[in-house]
Amino acid sequence: MGLFQKLEKYCLAAVKLKSPNLQGLPIIPKSMLNPAPHNRESYNQFVLWIHRLGLDKADCILDVGANHGDFSMAATRCFPQANVVLFEPLPALQAALQRRCEQSGGRWTLAPIALGRRRGETQIHFATAQDGIGSLLGFSPEYRAQNPGIGAVYTLQCTVETLDDLAMEKEWRRIDLLKIDVEGFEAEVTAGGRAALRMTQGLILEISLVRNWENALGHFREIINTVVDAGLCPVALIPSWFSREEPGRPLEFNLLARRFAPLNL
Repeated sequence: MGLFQKLEKYCLAAVKLKSPNLQGLPIIPKSMLNPAPHNRESYNQFVLWIHRLGLDKADCILDVGANHGDFSMAATRCFPQANVVLFEPLPALQAALQRRCEQSGGRWTLAPIALGRRRGETQIHFATAQDGIGSLLGFSPEYRAQNPGIGAVYTLQCTVETLDDLAMEKEWRRIDLLKIDVEGFEAEVTAGGRAALRMTQGLILEISLVRNWENALGHFREIINTVVDAGLCPVALIPSWFSREEPGRPLEFNLLARRFAPLNL
C-alpha cells in the first residue's frame, strides 16, 4: 500500500475516533510514540472495522491471535475502559505483549495459549523468517506458493483451551467484542466457542481459505453457519488477500458480524 492510501486510511480512522490519532499517523517515527502500533495500517483498519460494528459500549474484549497487539491497541483506543484478554501462543511475541500488559494499568491480560475445539496439547508451526506467522494447521503447499518468503518452519508444543471452557471458568456473562485471527484454525476456535458466541455482541473474524484449500468452500460454510447459528448477523465480508496467479480470487476474508435485537415481522 502506498503512502497516499495509508494516509487516507489514517484520516478515516481519525474521523471515527474524533481525535488526531497520532498513533496511526504513518509519517511519525515509531520511536516518538509510546506505545506504537507494530503495523499502523492494520491498527487504522481495526479502528475502522470496530466502528463499523456500531457497538454502543465494550467492557470485555477478547483478542484471539493477538500477534503484536495492534487490534488490542485499536480496541482500547475505541473503548478505553474495556478489559482486554490477548491470546497468543507464539513465545517470540509473548514478551513484548506482556510488557504492553504491564503498561496497560491492569486493563490487558496475556493468555499464552491457543484456542481450539477441545482442550489438550498440540504442535504449533511457526516461521522463523516472519515471527508473526504461526499456525496449528502448518503451512500447506498452497500457502507456501502464495507466501514464498516464509523460510524455515519449526514446531513447538502449546496448550489448547476452548473458548467455552474459559468463559465458564472466568464467569464471563457477555463478550462485547471478539476478534479471531488464527491462521486457518478459525473453524476449530468457533466450534469450541459456540456458547461463547451466543453471548458475543460484535465479532471480527478472519477466514483463511488458502490454509484449507482442499475444502475451502466447506470451511467457509462451516464458519458462516456457526456464526449465524449463534445469532450474529454478518454486516460485512471483506476480502483481504488475493491469489498471485489469479489476482481477482480472494484467499482470505474478514467477516464482521454483530448482534441485533430480534426483528418483529
